[in-house]
Amino acid sequence: MFTELNVILGFDHLKPPKGQFVLISDSLTDGSFLIHHFLSLYIKGGWKVCLLALAQSFGHYNAVGQKLGVPLTQAREKGQLRFIDGLKCSLQMYTCTPQEGQGENPLRVLRDKKATLRPLYNLVKTQVCSEEGALEGPTLLLVDDLSVLVSLGVSAKDVSDFMHYCRVLMCPTQQSQGAIVSLVHKDADVEDEENSTLFRHMAYHGTVHLAVEGLSSGYSRDVHGQVTVTFRNVQDPSQPWSRKRRLQYKVEERNVSFFAPGTSPAVL
Repeated sequence: MFTELNVILGFDHLKPPKGQFVLISDSLTDGSFLIHHFLSLYIKGGWKVCLLALAQSFGHYNAVGQKLGVPLTQAREKGQLRFIDGLKCSLQMYTCTPQEGQGENPLRVLRDKKATLRPLYNLVKTQVCSEEGALEGPTLLLVDDLSVLVSLGVSAKDVSDFMHYCRVLMCPTQQSQGAIVSLVHKDADVEDEENSTLFRHMAYHGTVHLAVEGLSSGYSRDVHGQVTVTFRNVQDPSQPWSRKRRLQYKVEERNVSFFAPGTSPAVL
């Protein structure tokens, strides 16, 4: 699955992206298909995944996983997949009373402006680390998606601080066993200063950026959008991004096909 993209990234289910912070952004289209790609890549490889789901329920990911031939329920039952239901936590914060246990909710920052995302970080840490506090083999922290926190009123600074600590935990160096993949919305037609600030902060942390965009020419039946892959130049911080590659794609029922611009099978 996603063979063409994997070749460019240098990742596959046997060679997961260790020590990488992969930022996915989308503009005027939905880039969540890449979230499902990295999730299935790790599960198929037998590696561990912690999915912090802020936008969807487990049922959604499981339904997509079934189409892709990835048994998420089975992976969850045997502990390979750790699922943090951020969507449920956020809904509880707006529906329960203080007497019903808001203090135990990792997203209590949504109601208590003096709180931080530290409880959420602590929860992530318990899910990805052993009792000794270390990662056990290649492990992915998958966050879908960070823009939800900003839309719910959490400041870009608090979200950025949370992801900074997650990066130190998961992938402080390129030799680390852990990796992070996170989605941030970057719609060109929406003015949202907090979300724009969040994107800039995440771009600073990222080692690989996958920018998913709709076609400037509008809807096409045969080409649904394009992905620009940019690698961070970690050897020269003064030139933070280099090595760009661009692919067009078409979302299919059980796959996403990628091809060089202008080489869609419909065109050829």
